[in-house]
Amino acid sequence: MESELNQDHPVVASVRPVTRLLRFGLASITALVLTGIMLGVSYAAGMLQGAHMWVVIVALKFSVPFALAVGIVAAAFPRTRSPGRRTALLAAAAGAAVGCLCWYSSEIWIGMQWSPGEWHWNFHWEYLPQDYMLQAAWCWIAAGASAMLVTFTRRTPTVLIAAASLCLLAVMPALLFNSIHHNRELTVAIVLPASPGVLAARPSFVIGSGPHMIHGDAEVAALTAHVLQVLRSSGVPGEYRVTQLIRCGTGKKSLQIIVVSAPIASHALLPVPDGTEIIYLQKPGGWQSIPERAPTLNRSVNVREPSEGRRRVNALGSYCVPDVNGNSPCPEIRRE
Repeated sequence: MESELNQDHPVVASVRPVTRLLRFGLASITALVLTGIMLGVSYAAGMLQGAHMWVVIVALKFSVPFALAVGIVAAAFPRTRSPGRRTALLAAAAGAAVGCLCWYSSEIWIGMQWSPGEWHWNFHWEYLPQDYMLQAAWCWIAAGASAMLVTFTRRTPTVLIAAASLCLLAVMPALLFNSIHHNRELTVAIVLPASPGVLAARPSFVIGSGPHMIHGDAEVAALTAHVLQVLRSSGVPGEYRVTQLIRCGTGKKSLQIIVVSAPIASHALLPVPDGTEIIYLQKPGGWQSIPERAPTLNRSVNVREPSEGRRRVNALGSYCVPDVNGNSPCPEIRRE
Protein backbone atom coordinates (compact mmCIF):
# COMPACT_ATOMS: atom_id res chain seq x y z
CA MET A 1 0.00 0.00 0.00
CA GLU A 2 2.81 2.38 0.89
CA SER A 3 4.58 1.62 -2.40
CA GLU A 4 1.42 2.38 -4.39
CA LEU A 5 0.95 5.60 -2.45
CA ASN A 6 4.49 6.67 -3.31
CA GLN A 7 3.85 6.02 -6.98
CA ASP A 8 0.79 8.25 -6.98
CA HIS A 9 2.37 10.94 -4.77
CA PRO A 10 6.12 10.95 -5.37
CA VAL A 11 8.31 12.60 -2.75
CA VAL A 12 10.52 15.40 -4.07
CA ALA A 13 14.20 15.07 -3.14
CA SER A 14 17.23 17.24 -3.67
CA VAL A 15 19.35 16.72 -6.78
CA ARG A 16 23.14 16.93 -6.78
CA PRO A 17 24.81 19.16 -9.41
CA VAL A 18 26.61 16.18 -10.94
CA THR A 19 23.28 14.40 -11.37
CA ARG A 20 21.80 17.47 -13.07
CA LEU A 21 24.77 17.61 -15.42
CA LEU A 22 24.36 13.93 -16.31
CA ARG A 23 20.66 14.49 -16.95
CA PHE A 24 21.45 17.43 -19.21
CA GLY A 25 23.93 15.41 -21.26
CA LEU A 26 21.78 12.30 -21.57
CA ALA A 27 18.59 14.17 -22.49
CA SER A 28 20.33 16.52 -24.96
CA ILE A 29 22.20 13.77 -26.78
CA THR A 30 19.14 11.50 -26.90
CA ALA A 31 16.90 14.27 -28.28
CA LEU A 32 19.44 15.25 -30.95
CA VAL A 33 20.15 11.67 -32.03
CA LEU A 34 16.46 10.72 -32.19
CA THR A 35 15.63 13.81 -34.26
CA GLY A 36 18.42 13.03 -36.72
CA ILE A 37 17.34 9.39 -37.01
CA MET A 38 13.68 10.27 -37.59
CA LEU A 39 14.43 12.90 -40.24
CA GLY A 40 17.04 10.72 -41.95
CA VAL A 41 14.84 7.63 -42.07
CA SER A 42 11.88 9.68 -43.30
CA TYR A 43 13.93 11.17 -46.13
CA ALA A 44 15.68 7.93 -47.14
CA ALA A 45 12.41 5.98 -47.14
CA GLY A 46 10.59 8.63 -49.19
CA MET A 47 8.25 9.35 -46.28
CA LEU A 48 9.27 12.96 -45.78
CA GLN A 49 6.31 15.31 -45.86
CA GLY A 50 6.49 17.15 -49.15
CA ALA A 51 9.78 15.36 -49.98
CA HIS A 52 11.89 18.51 -49.65
CA MET A 53 15.51 18.15 -48.58
CA TRP A 54 15.51 21.69 -47.22
CA VAL A 55 12.98 20.55 -44.58
CA VAL A 56 15.59 18.13 -43.22
CA ILE A 57 18.38 20.73 -43.32
CA VAL A 58 16.38 23.47 -41.56
CA ALA A 59 14.92 21.08 -38.99
CA LEU A 60 18.40 19.71 -38.18
CA LYS A 61 19.78 23.22 -37.69
CA PHE A 62 17.05 24.03 -35.19
CA SER A 63 17.47 20.63 -33.52
CA VAL A 64 20.64 21.81 -31.77
CA PRO A 65 18.91 24.50 -29.66
CA PHE A 66 15.97 22.12 -29.26
CA ALA A 67 18.23 19.43 -27.79
CA LEU A 68 19.86 21.96 -25.46
CA ALA A 69 16.41 23.09 -24.29
CA VAL A 70 15.41 19.49 -23.55
CA GLY A 71 18.63 19.06 -21.59
CA ILE A 72 17.97 22.19 -19.52
CA VAL A 73 14.44 21.03 -18.67
CA ALA A 74 15.80 17.59 -17.72
CA ALA A 75 18.41 19.14 -15.45
CA ALA A 76 15.83 21.36 -13.75
CA PHE A 77 13.22 18.61 -13.42
CA PRO A 78 12.57 17.77 -9.73
CA ARG A 79 13.79 14.44 -8.48
CA THR A 80 11.45 11.96 -6.80
CA ARG A 81 12.49 9.25 -4.36
CA SER A 82 10.14 6.69 -5.90
CA PRO A 83 9.54 7.50 -9.58
CA GLY A 84 6.43 5.89 -10.99
CA ARG A 85 4.00 6.26 -13.83
CA ARG A 86 3.05 9.78 -12.80
CA THR A 87 6.67 10.91 -12.97
CA ALA A 88 7.11 9.26 -16.37
CA LEU A 89 4.01 10.97 -17.73
CA LEU A 90 5.06 14.36 -16.34
CA ALA A 91 8.56 13.96 -17.82
CA ALA A 92 7.19 12.95 -21.22
CA ALA A 93 4.72 15.85 -21.16
CA ALA A 94 7.54 18.26 -20.31
CA GLY A 95 9.62 16.96 -23.24
CA ALA A 96 6.67 17.26 -25.61
CA ALA A 97 6.04 20.82 -24.39
CA VAL A 98 9.66 21.73 -25.15
CA GLY A 99 9.19 20.31 -28.65
CA CYS A 100 6.10 22.46 -29.19
CA LEU A 101 7.84 25.58 -27.90
CA CYS A 102 10.92 25.06 -30.10
CA TRP A 103 8.74 24.36 -33.13
CA TYR A 104 6.78 27.57 -32.65
CA SER A 105 9.98 29.56 -32.02
CA SER A 106 11.52 28.23 -35.24
CA GLU A 107 8.41 29.23 -37.17
CA ILE A 108 8.64 32.77 -35.80
CA TRP A 109 12.34 32.98 -36.64
CA ILE A 110 11.81 31.75 -40.22
CA GLY A 111 8.91 34.16 -40.68
CA MET A 112 11.03 37.09 -39.50
CA GLN A 113 13.84 36.10 -41.87
CA TRP A 114 11.54 35.75 -44.88
CA SER A 115 9.63 38.97 -44.45
CA PRO A 116 10.63 41.06 -41.40
CA GLY A 117 8.51 44.03 -42.49
CA GLU A 118 5.31 41.99 -42.81
CA TRP A 119 5.72 39.57 -39.92
CA HIS A 120 2.95 39.17 -37.34
CA TRP A 121 1.94 36.45 -34.87
CA ASN A 122 -0.02 34.46 -37.45
CA PHE A 123 2.53 34.89 -40.24
CA HIS A 124 3.71 31.26 -40.19
CA TRP A 125 0.20 29.86 -40.64
CA GLU A 126 -0.30 31.97 -43.77
CA TYR A 127 3.02 31.74 -45.58
CA LEU A 128 5.28 28.95 -44.32
CA PRO A 129 5.14 25.52 -46.00
CA GLN A 130 2.91 22.99 -44.25
CA ASP A 131 5.39 20.16 -44.71
CA TYR A 132 8.02 21.91 -42.57
CA MET A 133 5.51 22.85 -39.87
CA LEU A 134 4.17 19.30 -39.54
CA GLN A 135 7.49 17.48 -39.91
CA ALA A 136 9.35 19.60 -37.35
CA ALA A 137 6.47 19.59 -34.86
CA TRP A 138 5.98 15.82 -34.89
CA CYS A 139 9.72 15.03 -34.76
CA TRP A 140 10.49 17.40 -31.89
CA ILE A 141 7.44 16.41 -29.84
CA ALA A 142 8.31 12.72 -30.17
CA ALA A 143 12.04 13.26 -29.60
CA GLY A 144 11.47 15.48 -26.57
CA ALA A 145 9.04 13.07 -24.93
CA SER A 146 11.25 10.04 -25.69
CA ALA A 147 14.40 11.74 -24.39
CA MET A 148 12.70 12.64 -21.10
CA LEU A 149 11.35 9.10 -20.74
CA VAL A 150 14.80 7.60 -21.27
CA THR A 151 16.32 10.07 -18.79
CA PHE A 152 13.82 9.70 -15.93
CA THR A 153 12.74 6.07 -16.06
CA ARG A 154 14.49 2.75 -15.91
CA ARG A 155 15.33 1.77 -19.47
CA THR A 156 13.27 -1.39 -19.41
CA PRO A 157 11.99 -3.01 -22.62
CA THR A 158 8.58 -1.42 -21.98
CA VAL A 159 10.06 2.08 -21.79
CA LEU A 160 12.24 1.54 -24.86
CA ILE A 161 9.27 0.20 -26.83
CA ALA A 162 7.21 3.23 -25.80
CA ALA A 163 9.98 5.61 -26.94
CA ALA A 164 10.37 3.73 -30.23
CA SER A 165 6.61 3.87 -30.77
CA LEU A 166 6.63 7.64 -30.30
CA CYS A 167 9.37 7.99 -32.89
CA LEU A 168 7.48 5.72 -35.30
CA LEU A 169 4.32 7.77 -34.86
CA ALA A 170 6.33 10.89 -35.75
CA VAL A 171 7.01 9.40 -39.18
CA MET A 172 3.45 8.25 -39.90
CA PRO A 173 1.90 11.75 -40.42
CA ALA A 174 4.02 12.07 -43.57
CA LEU A 175 2.01 9.27 -45.16
CA LEU A 176 -1.22 11.04 -44.29
CA PHE A 177 0.10 14.39 -45.51
CA ASN A 178 1.29 13.01 -48.85
CA SER A 179 -1.96 11.11 -49.32
CA ILE A 180 -4.24 14.07 -48.56
CA HIS A 181 -2.27 16.42 -50.80
CA HIS A 182 -1.86 13.81 -53.58
CA ASN A 183 1.91 14.10 -53.60
CA ARG A 184 3.46 12.61 -56.74
CA GLU A 185 6.95 12.20 -58.13
CA LEU A 186 6.41 14.59 -61.03
CA THR A 187 8.90 14.94 -63.87
CA VAL A 188 8.33 17.80 -66.33
CA ALA A 189 10.18 17.75 -69.66
CA ILE A 190 10.36 20.77 -71.96
CA VAL A 191 10.76 19.69 -75.58
CA LEU A 192 11.63 21.90 -78.57
CA PRO A 193 11.92 21.14 -82.30
CA ALA A 194 15.49 20.22 -83.19
CA SER A 195 17.63 19.47 -86.19
CA PRO A 196 19.05 15.92 -86.46
CA GLY A 197 22.52 17.15 -85.51
CA VAL A 198 21.54 18.11 -81.96
CA LEU A 199 19.03 15.42 -81.08
CA ALA A 200 21.36 13.71 -78.63
CA ALA A 201 22.48 16.87 -76.86
CA ARG A 202 22.13 16.86 -73.09
CA PRO A 203 19.33 19.01 -71.62
CA SER A 204 20.77 22.37 -70.61
CA PHE A 205 18.62 22.71 -67.50
CA VAL A 206 18.13 19.87 -65.02
CA ILE A 207 16.79 20.37 -61.51
CA GLY A 208 15.30 18.06 -58.93
CA SER A 209 14.25 17.92 -55.30
CA GLY A 210 13.25 15.19 -52.89
CA PRO A 211 14.62 11.67 -52.36
CA HIS A 212 14.26 10.81 -56.06
CA MET A 213 16.33 13.56 -57.62
CA ILE A 214 17.73 13.24 -61.14
CA HIS A 215 21.24 11.91 -60.52
CA GLY A 216 24.08 11.82 -63.03
CA ASP A 217 24.40 11.82 -66.80
CA ALA A 218 23.22 8.22 -67.10
CA GLU A 219 19.81 8.93 -65.57
CA VAL A 220 19.46 12.15 -67.55
CA ALA A 221 20.23 10.27 -70.77
CA ALA A 222 17.78 7.48 -69.94
CA LEU A 223 15.03 9.94 -69.05
CA THR A 224 15.67 11.96 -72.23
CA ALA A 225 15.46 8.81 -74.36
CA HIS A 226 12.22 7.80 -72.62
CA VAL A 227 10.64 11.22 -73.29
CA LEU A 228 11.51 11.04 -76.99
CA GLN A 229 10.19 7.47 -77.16
CA VAL A 230 6.87 8.57 -75.61
CA LEU A 231 6.59 11.30 -78.27
CA ARG A 232 7.24 8.85 -81.09
CA SER A 233 4.87 6.20 -79.75
CA SER A 234 2.13 8.84 -79.36
CA GLY A 235 2.39 9.76 -83.03
CA VAL A 236 3.74 13.30 -82.54
CA PRO A 237 5.36 14.21 -85.89
CA GLY A 238 8.77 15.81 -86.23
CA GLU A 239 12.16 15.65 -84.55
CA TYR A 240 12.53 17.04 -81.06
CA ARG A 241 15.11 17.67 -78.40
CA VAL A 242 14.63 17.63 -74.61
CA THR A 243 16.01 20.95 -73.31
CA GLN A 244 14.85 21.03 -69.68
CA LEU A 245 14.00 18.50 -66.99
CA ILE A 246 12.44 19.24 -63.59
CA ARG A 247 11.50 16.70 -60.92
CA CYS A 248 9.78 17.28 -57.60
CA GLY A 249 7.70 15.43 -55.03
CA THR A 250 7.46 11.77 -54.08
CA GLY A 251 4.95 8.97 -54.62
CA LYS A 252 3.55 7.60 -57.86
CA LYS A 253 5.64 8.55 -60.89
CA SER A 254 4.13 11.07 -63.29
CA LEU A 255 5.58 12.48 -66.51
CA GLN A 256 4.44 15.72 -68.12
CA ILE A 257 5.91 16.54 -71.54
CA ILE A 258 5.42 20.09 -72.82
CA VAL A 259 6.20 20.54 -76.52
CA VAL A 260 6.89 24.20 -77.37
CA SER A 261 7.41 25.06 -81.04
CA ALA A 262 6.85 28.85 -81.02
CA PRO A 263 6.66 31.74 -78.54
CA ILE A 264 3.82 31.11 -76.09
CA ALA A 265 0.93 33.39 -77.08
CA SER A 266 -0.96 33.56 -73.77
CA HIS A 267 -1.05 32.32 -70.22
CA ALA A 268 -2.31 28.74 -69.76
CA LEU A 269 -2.70 26.14 -67.01
CA LEU A 270 -1.65 22.60 -67.93
CA PRO A 271 -3.00 20.09 -65.34
CA VAL A 272 -0.44 17.79 -63.71
CA PRO A 273 -0.86 14.05 -64.49
CA ASP A 274 -1.92 11.74 -61.69
CA GLY A 275 0.50 8.83 -61.85
CA THR A 276 0.56 8.70 -65.65
CA GLU A 277 2.16 10.34 -68.71
CA ILE A 278 0.68 13.33 -70.56
CA ILE A 279 1.93 15.27 -73.57
CA TYR A 280 0.89 18.90 -74.04
CA LEU A 281 1.42 19.86 -77.66
CA GLN A 282 1.43 23.55 -78.55
CA LYS A 283 -1.11 24.48 -81.25
CA PRO A 284 -2.03 27.84 -82.84
CA GLY A 285 -5.26 27.92 -80.84
CA GLY A 286 -3.95 26.60 -77.52
CA TRP A 287 -2.68 23.27 -76.15
CA GLN A 288 -3.59 19.73 -77.16
CA SER A 289 -3.29 17.02 -74.50
CA ILE A 290 -2.30 13.48 -75.51
CA PRO A 291 -4.16 11.42 -74.39
CA GLU A 292 -7.19 13.66 -74.06
CA ARG A 293 -8.72 12.09 -70.94
CA ALA A 294 -5.76 11.12 -68.81
CA PRO A 295 -6.24 11.39 -65.01
CA THR A 296 -4.96 14.71 -63.62
CA LEU A 297 -4.61 16.48 -60.27
CA ASN A 298 -5.95 19.84 -59.18
CA ARG A 299 -2.47 21.36 -59.64
CA SER A 300 -1.26 22.77 -62.96
CA VAL A 301 1.97 23.79 -64.62
CA ASN A 302 1.63 27.51 -65.27
CA VAL A 303 2.97 28.55 -68.70
CA ARG A 304 3.30 32.21 -69.63
CA GLU A 305 4.15 34.24 -72.68
CA PRO A 306 7.53 36.03 -72.82
CA SER A 307 7.74 39.75 -72.22
CA GLU A 308 8.55 42.01 -75.17
CA GLY A 309 12.10 42.46 -73.97
CA ARG A 310 12.70 38.73 -73.55
CA ARG A 311 11.42 37.92 -77.07
CA ARG A 312 14.53 39.59 -78.44
CA VAL A 313 16.80 37.09 -76.68
CA ASN A 314 15.08 34.00 -78.11
CA ALA A 315 12.77 33.53 -75.13
CA LEU A 316 9.70 31.43 -75.87
CA GLY A 317 8.05 31.94 -72.48
CA SER A 318 8.31 30.60 -68.95
CA TYR A 319 6.65 27.96 -66.82
CA CYS A 320 6.20 27.18 -63.11
CA VAL A 321 6.03 23.62 -61.74
CA PRO A 322 4.01 23.48 -58.48
CA ASP A 323 4.62 21.10 -55.59
CA VAL A 324 2.23 20.13 -52.81
CA ASN A 325 2.90 23.43 -51.01
CA GLY A 326 2.34 25.58 -54.09
CA ASN A 327 6.04 26.42 -54.32
CA SER A 328 7.56 26.12 -57.76
CA PRO A 329 10.70 26.80 -59.79
CA CYS A 330 9.89 29.09 -62.72
CA PRO A 331 12.56 28.76 -65.42
CA GLU A 332 12.51 30.42 -68.80
CA ILE A 333 12.09 28.52 -72.07
CA ARG A 334 14.59 29.61 -74.70
CA ARG A 335 15.62 28.55 -78.17
CA GLU A 336 19.02 26.88 -78.15
